[in-house]
Amino acid sequence: MRNGQSNGQSWNWRRQAKCLGSDPELFFPAGVTGAPLEQAQAAKRVCQSCPVRSPCLDFALETNQDTGVWGGTTEDERRVMRRNWVRAGRPSRPR
Repeated sequence: MRNGQSNGQSWNWRRQAKCLGSDPELFFPAGVTGAPLEQAQAAKRVCQSCPVRSPCLDFALETNQDTGVWGGTTEDERRVMRRNWVRAGRPSRPR
């Protein structure tokens, strides 16, 4: 990473993220049931109206973020997206 960039992509989208200034703990629940599941749902609600949800998800997929809520998705949801992407022969981007 150089100058806030990864793979030539600018990270300037982070400045517009709705989660900016939120407690980071909200986006990194410890577990997948009970209170952590509710925490992940709360984080995803923040993402729903975020203007940079798509670039956030792209970042998570491109950099293999394997924890937390990114672009309105959990690590399990992104794992499925990546698996489907690999099975499809890796067209342009995982979705």
